[in-house]
Amino acid sequence: MSVLSLVLGLLALIGSCESSNWGCYGNIRTLDTPGASCGIGRRRGLNYCGVRASERLAEIDMPYLLRYQPTMYTVGQKYCVDPAVIAGVVSRESPGGNFLVNTGNVGDRIRVVQDSGSYVPTSWITESQLSQMTEVLTHRIKDIQRRFPTWTPDQYLRGGLCTYVGGPGYVRSTQDLGCDFCNDVLARAKYFKRHGF
Repeated sequence: MSVLSLVLGLLALIGSCESSNWGCYGNIRTLDTPGASCGIGRRRGLNYCGVRASERLAEIDMPYLLRYQPTMYTVGQKYCVDPAVIAGVVSRESPGGNFLVNTGNVGDRIRVVQDSGSYVPTSWITESQLSQMTEVLTHRIKDIQRRFPTWTPDQYLRGGLCTYVGGPGYVRSTQDLGCDFCNDVLARAKYFKRHGF
Protein backbone atom coordinates (compact mmCIF):
# COMPACT_ATOMS: atom_id res chain seq x y z
CA MET A 1 0.00 0.00 0.00
CA SER A 2 1.43 3.35 -0.97
CA VAL A 3 1.80 6.20 1.47
CA LEU A 4 -0.53 8.30 -0.69
CA SER A 5 -3.26 5.63 -0.50
CA LEU A 6 -2.85 5.43 3.27
CA VAL A 7 -3.06 9.22 3.68
CA LEU A 8 -6.13 9.47 1.42
CA GLY A 9 -7.80 6.65 3.36
CA LEU A 10 -7.12 8.36 6.69
CA LEU A 11 -8.42 11.69 5.37
CA ALA A 12 -11.62 10.01 4.17
CA LEU A 13 -12.08 8.38 7.58
CA ILE A 14 -11.49 11.66 9.42
CA GLY A 15 -13.87 13.46 7.07
CA SER A 16 -16.65 10.95 7.68
CA CYS A 17 -16.15 11.19 11.45
CA GLU A 18 -16.17 14.99 11.34
CA SER A 19 -19.35 15.12 9.32
CA SER A 20 -21.16 12.39 11.21
CA ASN A 21 -24.20 13.48 13.12
CA TRP A 22 -24.80 11.12 15.96
CA GLY A 23 -27.51 11.10 18.48
CA CYS A 24 -30.90 9.45 18.37
CA TYR A 25 -32.88 12.65 18.75
CA GLY A 26 -32.59 14.74 15.62
CA ASN A 27 -29.74 16.33 13.73
CA ILE A 28 -28.88 19.65 15.32
CA ARG A 29 -26.94 20.77 12.26
CA THR A 30 -30.13 20.94 10.22
CA LEU A 31 -32.41 22.44 12.87
CA ASP A 32 -33.59 25.98 12.38
CA THR A 33 -33.87 28.09 15.52
CA PRO A 34 -34.40 31.77 16.30
CA GLY A 35 -31.95 31.59 19.23
CA ALA A 36 -32.15 33.37 22.56
CA SER A 37 -34.82 35.85 23.50
CA CYS A 38 -33.77 39.43 24.08
CA GLY A 39 -34.33 38.92 27.82
CA ILE A 40 -31.64 36.22 27.94
CA GLY A 41 -29.21 38.46 26.09
CA ARG A 42 -29.92 41.42 28.38
CA ARG A 43 -29.44 39.33 31.52
CA ARG A 44 -25.94 38.52 30.29
CA GLY A 45 -25.10 42.10 29.29
CA LEU A 46 -25.82 41.84 25.56
CA ASN A 47 -27.83 44.46 23.70
CA TYR A 48 -28.95 41.98 21.02
CA CYS A 49 -30.79 38.69 20.86
CA GLY A 50 -31.43 35.71 18.58
CA VAL A 51 -28.84 33.29 17.22
CA ARG A 52 -26.14 35.95 17.50
CA ALA A 53 -26.75 36.24 21.26
CA SER A 54 -26.86 32.45 21.75
CA GLU A 55 -23.59 32.05 19.86
CA ARG A 56 -21.92 34.81 21.86
CA LEU A 57 -23.03 33.23 25.14
CA ALA A 58 -21.78 29.83 23.93
CA GLU A 59 -18.48 31.43 22.94
CA ILE A 60 -18.14 32.93 26.43
CA ASP A 61 -18.82 29.52 28.04
CA MET A 62 -16.65 27.53 25.61
CA PRO A 63 -13.32 27.73 27.51
CA TYR A 64 -14.92 26.38 30.66
CA LEU A 65 -16.96 23.70 28.89
CA LEU A 66 -13.93 22.32 27.04
CA ARG A 67 -12.79 20.58 30.22
CA TYR A 68 -16.08 18.65 30.23
CA GLN A 69 -15.94 17.69 26.57
CA PRO A 70 -14.64 14.11 27.13
CA THR A 71 -17.29 13.53 29.80
CA MET A 72 -19.99 14.92 27.53
CA TYR A 73 -18.87 12.48 24.81
CA THR A 74 -19.07 9.57 27.25
CA VAL A 75 -22.50 10.58 28.52
CA GLY A 76 -23.67 11.33 24.97
CA GLN A 77 -22.73 7.84 23.83
CA LYS A 78 -24.43 6.29 26.86
CA TYR A 79 -27.74 8.07 26.19
CA CYS A 80 -27.42 8.52 22.40
CA VAL A 81 -27.54 12.31 22.76
CA ASP A 82 -25.27 14.58 20.74
CA PRO A 83 -22.62 16.04 23.12
CA ALA A 84 -23.25 19.44 21.56
CA VAL A 85 -26.84 19.30 22.90
CA ILE A 86 -25.52 18.41 26.35
CA ALA A 87 -23.08 21.33 26.11
CA GLY A 88 -25.94 23.60 25.03
CA VAL A 89 -28.04 22.65 28.06
CA VAL A 90 -25.12 23.07 30.47
CA SER A 91 -24.19 26.40 28.90
CA ARG A 92 -27.77 27.67 29.19
CA GLU A 93 -28.15 26.51 32.78
CA SER A 94 -24.74 27.72 33.96
CA PRO A 95 -24.18 31.27 32.75
CA GLY A 96 -20.57 32.17 32.20
CA GLY A 97 -19.29 28.78 33.30
CA ASN A 98 -20.11 29.74 36.88
CA PHE A 99 -21.27 26.32 37.97
CA LEU A 100 -23.26 25.69 41.08
CA VAL A 101 -24.77 22.25 41.20
CA ASN A 102 -28.00 21.58 43.04
CA THR A 103 -27.70 18.73 45.49
CA GLY A 104 -31.09 17.34 44.43
CA ASN A 105 -33.74 17.56 41.77
CA VAL A 106 -35.58 20.72 40.86
CA GLY A 107 -38.94 19.42 39.76
CA ASP A 108 -38.12 16.47 37.56
CA ARG A 109 -34.76 17.63 36.30
CA ILE A 110 -31.25 18.04 37.53
CA ARG A 111 -30.40 21.68 37.57
CA VAL A 112 -26.97 23.14 36.92
CA VAL A 113 -27.39 26.83 37.60
CA GLN A 114 -25.88 30.01 38.88
CA ASP A 115 -27.81 30.82 42.01
CA SER A 116 -27.19 31.43 45.68
CA GLY A 117 -29.85 29.73 47.85
CA SER A 118 -29.52 25.99 48.45
CA TYR A 119 -26.88 25.32 45.81
CA VAL A 120 -23.47 23.97 46.59
CA PRO A 121 -20.52 25.48 44.66
CA THR A 122 -18.39 23.01 42.77
CA SER A 123 -15.41 23.37 40.50
CA TRP A 124 -16.10 20.20 38.57
CA ILE A 125 -19.29 18.66 37.25
CA THR A 126 -19.13 14.90 37.56
CA GLU A 127 -20.07 12.34 34.96
CA SER A 128 -22.84 11.24 37.30
CA GLN A 129 -24.36 14.74 37.35
CA LEU A 130 -24.18 15.06 33.56
CA SER A 131 -25.69 11.57 33.27
CA GLN A 132 -28.59 12.50 35.55
CA MET A 133 -29.29 15.66 33.55
CA THR A 134 -29.10 13.79 30.23
CA GLU A 135 -31.22 10.90 31.49
CA VAL A 136 -33.99 13.33 32.50
CA LEU A 137 -33.78 14.96 29.06
CA THR A 138 -34.00 11.59 27.26
CA HIS A 139 -36.99 10.58 29.40
CA ARG A 140 -38.71 13.80 28.38
CA ILE A 141 -37.90 13.18 24.71
CA LYS A 142 -39.22 9.61 24.91
CA ASP A 143 -42.40 10.88 26.57
CA ILE A 144 -42.90 13.25 23.63
CA GLN A 145 -42.29 10.31 21.23
CA ARG A 146 -45.00 8.27 22.98
CA ARG A 147 -47.48 11.14 23.04
CA PHE A 148 -46.87 12.30 19.46
CA PRO A 149 -45.76 9.25 17.44
CA THR A 150 -46.08 10.98 14.05
CA TRP A 151 -43.68 13.81 14.85
CA THR A 152 -40.15 14.00 13.41
CA PRO A 153 -36.96 13.37 15.42
CA ASP A 154 -36.29 17.12 15.37
CA GLN A 155 -39.71 17.79 16.89
CA TYR A 156 -39.05 15.14 19.54
CA LEU A 157 -35.83 16.90 20.51
CA ARG A 158 -37.55 20.29 20.64
CA GLY A 159 -40.41 18.84 22.67
CA GLY A 160 -38.01 17.15 25.06
CA LEU A 161 -36.10 20.39 25.62
CA CYS A 162 -39.31 22.38 26.18
CA THR A 163 -40.68 19.84 28.67
CA TYR A 164 -37.25 19.59 30.33
CA VAL A 165 -37.67 23.18 31.43
CA GLY A 166 -41.46 23.57 31.35
CA GLY A 167 -42.56 20.26 32.85
CA PRO A 168 -44.20 17.17 31.35
CA GLY A 169 -47.47 18.88 30.40
CA TYR A 170 -45.89 21.88 28.71
CA VAL A 171 -46.05 20.54 25.16
CA ARG A 172 -49.57 19.90 23.83
CA SER A 173 -49.00 20.58 20.13
CA THR A 174 -46.32 21.65 17.65
CA GLN A 175 -47.13 25.26 18.55
CA ASP A 176 -45.46 24.65 21.94
CA LEU A 177 -42.10 23.66 20.43
CA GLY A 178 -40.73 27.20 20.23
CA CYS A 179 -39.95 27.76 23.90
CA ASP A 180 -37.08 30.11 24.69
CA PHE A 181 -35.05 27.41 26.45
CA CYS A 182 -35.21 25.13 23.41
CA ASN A 183 -34.46 27.92 20.91
CA ASP A 184 -31.44 29.11 22.89
CA VAL A 185 -30.09 25.61 23.68
CA LEU A 186 -30.31 24.54 20.03
CA ALA A 187 -28.52 27.69 18.80
CA ARG A 188 -25.77 27.14 21.38
CA ALA A 189 -25.59 23.43 20.48
CA LYS A 190 -25.14 24.30 16.80
CA TYR A 191 -22.29 26.62 17.80
CA PHE A 192 -20.67 23.93 19.95
CA LYS A 193 -21.08 21.37 17.15
CA ARG A 194 -19.21 23.66 14.74
CA HIS A 195 -16.46 24.02 17.34
CA GLY A 196 -15.65 20.38 17.99
CA PHE A 197 -18.37 19.00 20.28
